Amino acid sequence: MHKSMRFLIFILFSLLVQHGIAQEKWIPLDLQSRIALAQKSQNHVILAEYFLGKPYVANALSAENPEKLYLSLEDFDCVTFIENVMSLYQSKGQDSLYKKNLIHWRYTQPKDIRFETRNHYFSAAMEQLMKDKWIVPIPTHEGIQIKKSFTFLSQFYRNKNKNISIIALEQVEKNLASAPFSYIPSAKVNMVLSNLKEGDIVTFVSKRNGLDVQHTGFLTFRKSNWYLLHASQELKKVCVSDKNLVEYMKSHPSFLGIQVFRPNFIK
Repeated sequence: MHKSMRFLIFILFSLLVQHGIAQEKWIPLDLQSRIALAQKSQNHVILAEYFLGKPYVANALSAENPEKLYLSLEDFDCVTFIENVMSLYQSKGQDSLYKKNLIHWRYTQPKDIRFETRNHYFSAAMEQLMKDKWIVPIPTHEGIQIKKSFTFLSQFYRNKNKNISIIALEQVEKNLASAPFSYIPSAKVNMVLSNLKEGDIVTFVSKRNGLDVQHTGFLTFRKSNWYLLHASQELKKVCVSDKNLVEYMKSHPSFLGIQVFRPNFIK
């Protein structure tokens, strides 16, 4: 094909994308096949394993307004890893549905994407998804309730001179702080192992009163024990933890305990 013709096709395609006419593409064919296999097995861990070895990248999302929707299947932090795997699983391999699901996981207002409408606290995302019945919390007799202040985000950005509404962030924090915060203390995690299921989402609760959780990942059962399939900041990649869940907790003294949430399709 002549160079000028290729250039014209490129320009035309760019204009179509810009005006929302051309179909945006993110999901390659081999990933579509993996999604289909995971759905057939009703096991999204099969899908999560597709990303093993992908790099850990922090702070990829917008640091202020204007907020830009970040979509990448090539790098993750611990939260974007969960968001992407779950959004892909529920997409049935369709790019448009994947994007729609990801926005729903990440933002409170799908048609109003701003820094302030992003679920910066993982608790906010879980609360929203529980209301929509996408996930359910796993209650146990070992769980306890405390109050958290949820002040980390507003305090962090207060003097940063960013294009962000601190008042809006404080309102989100106030709403989160008004509800009891439930978790399983570290010392009792070994008592709830029999209640867990493959693919459960586990969060690691922070000892800092102003922060809800420090890390998250999927639970996977291997070598007769529970391990964490996650985007690891320590190892800088998506991997399965070398320590089982209880030992992983012990190696992180900043964790107060865990929360466990189950996607509604896990029986």
